[in-house]
Amino acid sequence: MTAQDLKLEFFYFRKAFLEYRQGMRYIKNKYFFAREIIRGSGVLEKPITTQDLSIHVFTSHRDLIMLLWALASFYRVCQTIGQLFVHSDGTLNAADASILKEKLPTARLIKPEEFLRRHLGELEQYPVIKRFRLDYPRYLLLKKLIDPFFVSDRKSRLIIDSDVLWFQEPKELEEAIAQGCPQSLMMGNNSECFVYFKGGNVVSAELARFNSGVVLYAKQHFSLKELSAYFERLDVGDDRNIHFIEQVGYASCLENLAKLSIERYSIRDLVGIGTVAKHYTSPRRPLFFIEGLEILGKKLF
Repeated sequence: MTAQDLKLEFFYFRKAFLEYRQGMRYIKNKYFFAREIIRGSGVLEKPITTQDLSIHVFTSHRDLIMLLWALASFYRVCQTIGQLFVHSDGTLNAADASILKEKLPTARLIKPEEFLRRHLGELEQYPVIKRFRLDYPRYLLLKKLIDPFFVSDRKSRLIIDSDVLWFQEPKELEEAIAQGCPQSLMMGNNSECFVYFKGGNVVSAELARFNSGVVLYAKQHFSLKELSAYFERLDVGDDRNIHFIEQVGYASCLENLAKLSIERYSIRDLVGIGTVAKHYTSPRRPLFFIEGLEILGKKLF
């Protein structure tokens, strides 16, 4: 565990104990119960039901357990299943790959070096996108934005984060997939998450209110021209862009874009009878274990 990981975990401990007042539940669920997803749940995936869809998750060694819970909850409620691609940030090790193979045997693991080896020729056609993918490794989330477009030959792509848990069938998404994704769909933020452009400009408040915990789009609606223009405007020296570069990127380049219901696809609200999915973003990450696993543990085990 790195010094940065320790600092982040201390932040989560403080949130769990002082803000949510559920510190012992956080410890029990994160460090003990959560690992049951490896030991006792068997294969997590379900058979593919549509050849028109690929599902993409971006993850790290640190987030592997969360990823397995996220996917287990997704497969439990979803009936429309596409080919799964697991995109590594570069930190997944051999043991992680072995766990993924056991739990998700038909998933395709995409390592960063494999992506570049296979798709560098295609990237040559889009020099700005290629430059960002190659020259700015500290912007890890560019892999989540760029790579799914190129690795899949399916008509539509569903991007889901490893910190999203699913509680009901996502009928809005399934209906859109069945129709060929005439609209691109993203979750909504409760407040603006800005990125900053050259010359002191900032992205519009409208685009800053999209969240990339869940993204659905048809390949034809992903504009490489608009993505290149977005990259050209970015101030790559502004560290504030590290956290939100990909979700504003999606909002900027997807055509026919609409927001999913913020009540049904939630970030802040407690899980209720209408909640389809909840994105446990970093400021609220302890609730993934305090709230989410308490609910799902009884359904998955």
